[in-house]
Amino acid sequence: MTLSHVQVIVPLLAAMSLLAFACATPPEAEKKAADAAVSAATAAGAEKYAPSEFSAMTAAVKKAEYEMSNKAYKKARASYEAVKDLAEKAAKAAAEQAAKVAAAEKAAATADAEKQIADLEGRWKELQGQAAVAGKKLKADQKAAWDTDAKGVAEALEAAKAAVATDAAAAKAKLASIPAVLDMWEADLAALAAPAKDAKKPAATK
Repeated sequence: MTLSHVQVIVPLLAAMSLLAFACATPPEAEKKAADAAVSAATAAGAEKYAPSEFSAMTAAVKKAEYEMSNKAYKKARASYEAVKDLAEKAAKAAAEQAAKVAAAEKAAATADAEKQIADLEGRWKELQGQAAVAGKKLKADQKAAWDTDAKGVAEALEAAKAAVATDAAAAKAKLASIPAVLDMWEADLAALAAPAKDAKKPAATK
C-alpha cells in the first residue's frame, strides 16, 4: 500500500469510526431539545387548542422513547428531531387558536356590558321622568337623597362607558351598585304616584 493510499484511507476510517460512535451514542442533546419543545407546547395549551397537532406530537414522543429504550439511537435521534418540529408547530397553532378564543370572549363580554349599560340607561331615563312628575311630592330629605343618587348613577354610567371598550369586567363592576338604587327609586316613586288610600271616593250618581 502506497503512502498516498494510507493518507486517504486513515482519515476515512477515522470519520467512519466517529460516525459509528455517534450512532451508538444516545441522542441526549436531541432529546433535551425535544423535551423542552414539548413542555412549551403543553404550556401553550396545545392539548386544548391544537388537539390534532398535540396528538401527532405525543405519538412521535412515544416512537422516539421506544427507539431510545431499544437503543436504536440513530432512529431515536431522527425521531426526537421530528418531535421538536411537531411540538413547535403545536405550540404555534395553540397560540393562534387561544388568541382567537380570547378575542371572541372579549367581544362577547364587551357586547354584554354594552347591553347592560343601555338597559340601565333606559331605566334611569324613565325614573328621571317619573321624578320630574313627582317633584312636588318629594320631601326635602327625599329630594336630597334623589340628588345624591342621581349624581352617583350618572357618574357610574359614564365611568362604565369609558371602560367598556378596553375592560368589560371593569365596566360591569362600575355598574354593580346601580340596579339596587334604581329598584329603590322605582318603588318610592311608584308609591308617590299611587292615590292615597284615604282619598274620598267620588259620590255615586243617582
